[in-house]
Amino acid sequence: MDVLETEVRFRVERSGLASFLFAVLRPRDAKAAFVSANSLRLMHGSRYTEIPIGDIVSAKVETGLRWCSIRFHHSTGRATVSGLLRDDAWAFAEVLETNRVSWWRRALAAEIAALHSLDERLAQLANPPEYIARSVLLKIRRAAEKAVGQFTGRWPKDLSNATEIRLLKRAQAFLQDPERIRENANRDFVENEMFRLREFFDRIEARPLTEEQRRAVVIDDDRNLVIAAAGSGKTSVIVAKAGLLLHRGDRRPSELLLLAFAKDARNEMEERVRKRIGNEAADGMTVRTFHSLGMAIIGQAEGRRPGLAKAAEDEKALLDLLKSIVTDLAEERKFLGALLKWFQSQFAPYRSEHEFRSYGEYWDYIRQHEIRSLKGEKVRSYEECEVANFLYLNGVPYEYERDYEHETATPEKGPYRPDFYLTEAGIYIEHFGIDIEGKTAPFVPQKKYIEEMAWKRRTHTEHGTILIETFSHEHAAGRLTENLAAKLRAHDVTLSPIPHDEVFAILNRQGQIDPFISLLATFLKHFKGTRLSFREVARRAVNHRDRSRAEAFLAVFRPVFERYEETLSRSRQIDFLDMVDRATDHVEAGRYHSPYGYILVDEFQDISPGRARLLKALLKNSPCARLFAVGDDWQAIYRFAGSDIGIMREFEPHFGDYERIDLETTFRCADRIASVATQFILCNPAQIPKTVGSLRQVDGPCVHIGFTGEQRFPLLDQTLDRIAECAAKFQGKSSVLLLGRYKRTRPQNMPALAKKYPRLGISYKTVHGSKGLEADYVVVLDLCSGKYGFPTEIDDDPLLDLVLSAPEGYPNAEERRLFYVAITRSKRRVFLLAESGPPSSFVVELIDGGYDVTVFGQSPDDNVPCPVCIKGHLKQRENKRNGGGIFYGCSNYPYCEHTQRPCPVCGKGLPVKEEEAFRCRECGEYIEACPECGGWLQARVSKYGPFLGCSNYPACKYTRDDTKE
Repeated sequence: MDVLETEVRFRVERSGLASFLFAVLRPRDAKAAFVSANSLRLMHGSRYTEIPIGDIVSAKVETGLRWCSIRFHHSTGRATVSGLLRDDAWAFAEVLETNRVSWWRRALAAEIAALHSLDERLAQLANPPEYIARSVLLKIRRAAEKAVGQFTGRWPKDLSNATEIRLLKRAQAFLQDPERIRENANRDFVENEMFRLREFFDRIEARPLTEEQRRAVVIDDDRNLVIAAAGSGKTSVIVAKAGLLLHRGDRRPSELLLLAFAKDARNEMEERVRKRIGNEAADGMTVRTFHSLGMAIIGQAEGRRPGLAKAAEDEKALLDLLKSIVTDLAEERKFLGALLKWFQSQFAPYRSEHEFRSYGEYWDYIRQHEIRSLKGEKVRSYEECEVANFLYLNGVPYEYERDYEHETATPEKGPYRPDFYLTEAGIYIEHFGIDIEGKTAPFVPQKKYIEEMAWKRRTHTEHGTILIETFSHEHAAGRLTENLAAKLRAHDVTLSPIPHDEVFAILNRQGQIDPFISLLATFLKHFKGTRLSFREVARRAVNHRDRSRAEAFLAVFRPVFERYEETLSRSRQIDFLDMVDRATDHVEAGRYHSPYGYILVDEFQDISPGRARLLKALLKNSPCARLFAVGDDWQAIYRFAGSDIGIMREFEPHFGDYERIDLETTFRCADRIASVATQFILCNPAQIPKTVGSLRQVDGPCVHIGFTGEQRFPLLDQTLDRIAECAAKFQGKSSVLLLGRYKRTRPQNMPALAKKYPRLGISYKTVHGSKGLEADYVVVLDLCSGKYGFPTEIDDDPLLDLVLSAPEGYPNAEERRLFYVAITRSKRRVFLLAESGPPSSFVVELIDGGYDVTVFGQSPDDNVPCPVCIKGHLKQRENKRNGGGIFYGCSNYPYCEHTQRPCPVCGKGLPVKEEEAFRCRECGEYIEACPECGGWLQARVSKYGPFLGCSNYPACKYTRDDTKE
């Protein structure tokens, strides 16, 4: 209806009696009213008032017995038309509201269109055509906030029945909890999509995908992290994900980038994808390692690919290059001074004796870090080594722990051996392990130690020999060698430092340079991998627990690194770290545009900071690109190679909001292997928790711990006999994977074992090398404590903390994950062997911690701990002096010199404490315990007759009369 028709049709006025009455009673009321598409005109006689439609706030019909009124509320006041017939009043009000709605729809056309568009998008959430990613939800939420904000408060309240109000309310309801709506929509989508794609999921791999695998593939957020248990089919998920993206047409092959960390893994992944998807469908898809991707980016951005340095591909070549650099730099006085400082006093991580609770713990530290002097001597403390090195480098001839020149031995005490004897000066040096307050380490008997100090001083005074004393508190104050130099000069000892041009050659001949070069190489790779500046590393050094050592190392490392970079630059070559770093620079600077719309990463737990930065640059470079990362933090075992488990554990700060999907069903391990492995790994609360189930249900324990026992033939042969008997129930050949912590653990008789057990396919791998492999049976060898045990006692140099990811707080965290990897290689059974010494802490934990394991062979309880150092254990030895005979000595010898006599009854076995007495392991006889110490009583005879004396004499002098009545 046009405006003219509206005015003609809806003219209302009062007349006759109504006009007279209302004119008298209500003279201000309008006489007539006209409504058009844009305005309301009120007539007052010859005058009129015209009100724009948009200014009308409300129009209300008021009814009486016969007459009606219409009251108008507008932006500048109020007005009324009275004396109207009922039908006229209601008809006029209806047209007025219709015109008002039409007017507001014209006035708010853009805002209303936005509401309609939003409503269509919200309606799709009821049956979404695709997975609602967080970025999509964010766009919808922002659109809703804008639409609601622009519309709210502008539409008249009295027009509440309009369609626009219903749209507004739906938008407001969405904004109350958009994430819940997204979750509900995605839940429905995933279930529907899994049903629609059931045929695809049934055939994409050799066997149909499980429900959790299908769910992992269908879920499709902007960032997706799949946490996969060992043997849960993560590669199948990657293959299926790539296949589905192509199957649905979500991405073209050229938009897919699949990344692996190692060349072999990359080749295996590409072969698997092409086999399952088809060469034609996968044609154009990119499957690379991070390094090869980096090289490709560099080539495209720079127009040519640089050469790869030989030192990048050959570890020996890298070590040779660094050694030549150090050799050249050693001709410079400043560098050689820094190098000498390192070898003299910063050669190993320093820990004071006062930090340890027992001799055993301290000697473990000494042995673990190979605390030897530059002359190659095994010394008893770091500080003694520092003294020895000072003397050696300053040309002061000495002997370490030579017998004192005067006789001091007694029947109860051996000869006195001062720490150092200066052979030309005739001076002795004793280093005393006391702090500034005269206190000893917690495990050292204070009174006894002070008495021995006094005895040594008296001995030198009585015999007129010169004694120079040094102290632990001098090292703590940083003045040990400075003070020693002053003390030597006071006794006219001349310091004749080895000429600088000879030092490096001497250090090299004594095998000191090569280990240091290895440390430089490792530090260099991590320094470049983290892309830290020297300023940042120097700042970290200030806060390092061993600041002086960290700063001493950086003084050597920086010139070596700068010379190394110059060498690569001159030859126009790069190393593997440059591949990633330089490529990242090109992507971040916009010199390379990423064509990849979807990036899939395998073994994500091995990500390093440099690789993570490249990933983030690629994703930022292509804003619509998505990330699908698959990994298992329980199998993160490459921190030494630069991996940072914190990136996976803290995925969101690095890559933004993400969807976590768990693959918790293992196809490989029997359920009772999976349960032991899961319980063991989750002892570390920092590991991402998940519940692992297995498709292989078995009866009886599947993890067996073996000890040597009393049988004569090797424990490995006993174990293989057990496996052969078990494997006889299965047809064909059964695979047996022997695993060791180190290559040195490999059995020397592998060919003989293969011949002896023809139905077993026996192979050997290190645990690191076994990653990704599986076998019917797994045998983990040499699970003993010690330097090369499992867990290993060889720690990374703490200096690497300057350039590595933050060290983990849980003891042996990475070794625990490595042990988890070892266990989970097996399908049927795992055998853990402790055959060459006391069992490792992992074995003890499995036995004492209530795990579902069985034990065969000699019980570990029979390994008797040393009563002095605690950490060692007593081993049977033969006394080659004094006519032979058997005795028991500490396994920590020569650091711990404790010895113990054999059983006084059989003269062979080792008495072991059982409640209030000792029992010989050999003959079974009981022996009375000493009431004052940990020894036992044995019969002796003196000139006064028979008596009982303690086996720990002379440390314990308890005696008791043994006269028979």
